[in-house]
Amino acid sequence: MDYLGNKCLVCDKYFHADDDIVVCPECGTPHHRECYSSLGHCVNEDKHAQGYDFLSDNSEQKQATDDCSLITCKKCGAKNASGAFFCTKCGSSLHDINDNSTRGYASQQNNTNQQTSPFTSNPNVIMFDPLGGVNPNADLGDNVSVAQAAKYVKQNTPYFMTLFSNIKNHSKSRFNFCAAIFGGGYLLYRKMYKIGTFITIIEAMIMVFTTYLAQYIGNNSAFTKMFEAYANYDLDATMMHFSNLSTYDSLIMFLYVFLSVGSLILTIVIGACANRMYFKHCKKKIIKIKSTVENPADVDSALSKSGGVNVGLAISLWVSYIILSYLPRFFY
Repeated sequence: MDYLGNKCLVCDKYFHADDDIVVCPECGTPHHRECYSSLGHCVNEDKHAQGYDFLSDNSEQKQATDDCSLITCKKCGAKNASGAFFCTKCGSSLHDINDNSTRGYASQQNNTNQQTSPFTSNPNVIMFDPLGGVNPNADLGDNVSVAQAAKYVKQNTPYFMTLFSNIKNHSKSRFNFCAAIFGGGYLLYRKMYKIGTFITIIEAMIMVFTTYLAQYIGNNSAFTKMFEAYANYDLDATMMHFSNLSTYDSLIMFLYVFLSVGSLILTIVIGACANRMYFKHCKKKIIKIKSTVENPADVDSALSKSGGVNVGLAISLWVSYIILSYLPRFFY
C-alpha cells in the first residue's frame, strides 16, 4: 500500500517514498522503522482488542489526500501535505511565485467557505525559507544535519544555515559585523559562554583603562598644549611639547595608544572569527545533546530548549558597559 500523505503517529512526520516503513501485522498501522523500534510496539496497540483496522479507518481520508491534498516537490519529487510551504525532504519551496501553485490553498479555503488569507492566496508573495534554501538533511560534519543545527540556532536560521553550509563545503565564512560591534556581548548572546566571558573581561578592562587614561590626558595641561599645537598644524610646537612630557606622561600616552590600537585589532579579529566559532560551538553542543538524550524523538525538543539566544544576559551586559564607561569619570 502507498502510505504517502499519511503521518507516522509516533514522530508525526509524513511518509516519503524512500522511507523505511514497517506495518503492524495486527492492525496495519504504518510506522517509521526507527520509530517502531524506539516505541517497542504498535502505536495503536491499545485498540487491537477492539478490532481496530488502520486501512479501513483511513481509506476515505487517504483517498481524499491522494486526490487533492498532496503537493509534489518539483525538485526531488517527494509528496508533501497541502499545508506545507517547503518540502520536508529537500527543503525546497513548494510554491513558485510565478505560477498558480498556491491554488491548493485557495481551493482548501473555498471548500470551507472561509476568507482566504493574503499570505497563502497571493501568487506574488515572496516565500520565506527558514533554512535559506539549504537541504535540511545535508550533513554539516560529525553526523550533524542542517535541520538539527536550525533547531539549535533558532534565531536568524536562513543566515546561519547558508553560512554553516559554506563553511563545511567551501571553508568560506563571512565577516560578522554584529560580533565586531558588540564583541563579547554578542558571543554571550549566542550562548558561547566561555569564550564570550573571556572576551568580555578583556574588553571591559580595555574600556576602563582607556577611559581612565583619556580622562587623565584631557585634564593635563601638558597634553592640552600639545593637542592645541597639533590642531593648529604647528608641527614644531607639537614636537616641542611632546619632548617636554614627563616620563610618566609619556608612558600614559603610550598606553592609551597601545590599548586603542589593541581594541581595534580585537574588534576585527572577533568579527572575522565569530561565525566559525559559532559553527564549531553549535556542532559541539548538538553532538553532546544527541549523546545524552535517550529517546531519538526527544532530540529536536532538547536542541530547541538548549539553543537559541540569551536576551536577558545581553541586556544586562549592555547596562554594565554603560556603567563601566562612566565609572572612571567620577574620579576626576
